[in-house]
Amino acid sequence: MDKKVQAGSGKTRWKRFGITLVPVAAITVGMFAGVANGAIPVNITVSGGNFKVSAAEMDAKDFSQYGDSLQRKNGANVAVATAAIGHADIKSLCQSVKVPALGVVLRIEAGNKGTPATADNMRLSMDGLDGDAEFTNMDIGVDASTMAKGSSDWAKGPALGGNGHPTMFGQQAEHAKFTDVKQSAWLVQAGKFYLKDLHLEVGGSSKECF
Repeated sequence: MDKKVQAGSGKTRWKRFGITLVPVAAITVGMFAGVANGAIPVNITVSGGNFKVSAAEMDAKDFSQYGDSLQRKNGANVAVATAAIGHADIKSLCQSVKVPALGVVLRIEAGNKGTPATADNMRLSMDGLDGDAEFTNMDIGVDASTMAKGSSDWAKGPALGGNGHPTMFGQQAEHAKFTDVKQSAWLVQAGKFYLKDLHLEVGGSSKECF
C-alpha cells in the first residue's frame, strides 16, 4: 500500500487501499422495495451472506472507521470494519447479491446519469474493500468510543457507545474522496438514501457488480 502526504494541505492519499482503511458507499438488498428517485429509509441486516458494492466515485463528509464484529442469524461471528459517514455523494453506484436458492442475481444501479445518489447518516460493515482514497484532516489511532466524526448522533445506529467500543482502534477524517471502489459488505444502516435514476434487474443473466 502506497501512502502519500501532501505537505501543508492536511490531506493524506492512499493508492489502492485495502480493508484496514475507511469504506465507500453501500446500498442494501432492502432497496429493492424502494421507489426510484425517492428517499428510502434503510435498516437492513444481510444475515445469510455478504453482498457486493461498487462505485466510480464517492465523496464523503465526516466519517470514522473502527474494527468490529457482527453476529449472523446462525450465531456465527463475522469480523468486519465498520464505518460511520455523515453524508456521501455517490456516482455510478452498483449493488448485487446472489440468491443461490433461485439461481439468480439481484442487481441495482443508481447515480450514473450525471446526478449522484446520496446517503445521510450511514453506517456500514464490510470484510473487503479496494479502491483509491484521499483524506482531509485525518486522525489515526483514536479510541473508537471517543470519535467525533461520522453518524454517531443517529439514534437508529448500532447500540454502541460513541462510534465504537472503548479502547478499539479507530480513525476519522473531515472529508474523504474514494474512486474505483469494490466492496464486500454485510450490513448497512442509514437514515436516508436518495437513488437518482434507479435501475433494478433480477435474473439468471444478471451479472454481479464485479
